[in-house]
Amino acid sequence: MANNLEKAKVIIDNRRNAAEDAAEKRRRELEEVSPELRAVNTEIASAGLRAIKAIGMGQDAGEYIAKLAQENLELQKKRKSILESLGLDENVLDVHYTCPKCEDTGIFDGHYCTCIKSLVTQMQSDNLNMCAPAKTSTFESFRLDYYNGVVIPETGESAYERMSQILAFCKGWAEDFDRNSQSILMFGNTGLGKTHLSLAIANVVVSKGYNVIYKTAGTLFSQLEKERFGRLKGNESPEEEVLSCDLLILDDLGSEFITQFTVSEVYNIINSRMLAGKPTIINTNLKYDEIADKYNPRVYSRIIGDYVPLEFIGFDIRQIKDN
Repeated sequence: MANNLEKAKVIIDNRRNAAEDAAEKRRRELEEVSPELRAVNTEIASAGLRAIKAIGMGQDAGEYIAKLAQENLELQKKRKSILESLGLDENVLDVHYTCPKCEDTGIFDGHYCTCIKSLVTQMQSDNLNMCAPAKTSTFESFRLDYYNGVVIPETGESAYERMSQILAFCKGWAEDFDRNSQSILMFGNTGLGKTHLSLAIANVVVSKGYNVIYKTAGTLFSQLEKERFGRLKGNESPEEEVLSCDLLILDDLGSEFITQFTVSEVYNIINSRMLAGKPTIINTNLKYDEIADKYNPRVYSRIIGDYVPLEFIGFDIRQIKDN
């Protein structure tokens, strides 16, 4: 994925150019209608150039610039009168920017403007929804009633209580998210809500302006293999984006075809992001011992030592919905 900020900058720049082009077109059209307006606009432009040149005049500049300012004021009044005679507002010749605050520069008061931040957030949301049903996977739509009355026979534990605690943890983690947040391992049988809650987290984190990448393990490792052997089209690097994003969600780890290459890439992603202090959410149907068996002790060690374990329990929600 290309950098969303760079894409947003291009959009903002295009907005500014379009607004300025439209203003210039209006000016030319009105000057065709009113030669008097053209003459006044020419005089205003000339006065502006003379004011710029006068800055280097030294001590005599102040009086001369004041005279030019008065001249410009009279010309502005004259232009207003001409426009009114044409039935037009005095602001018709102004540039009408999409964002008046930053005038479509993307920068306000030395920082990125809210308009460019909103664009980046929207792009992030769109990217998530291209990969997964992020719009419908929210904390509000996560239904605890599917776990109500379910008791795990081996432990006697209430699935409702466990999942209530996990839901509360995920909400708090998302609200408090920053680039130094701890990583999470969501594990448990299929259909228990791991993908739903990880996407609910993603929605909140994206709304805070962070860069979130969601990938299923099968898709990611297929892309990485194509990149490694030169079969990936385009200039986008899946390895670069998963290593550099603020939050990576790696879904369904263990479902991919396990090879020496995938084992190496799992370790590379986990270890590189851990060393960079970047949080990752891993979803898997595997238990701890199965992770150790499928991958290697180094992968197992990193996950055990660095990830907050959230074990999902209950019955497959998709089967409950079907019934």
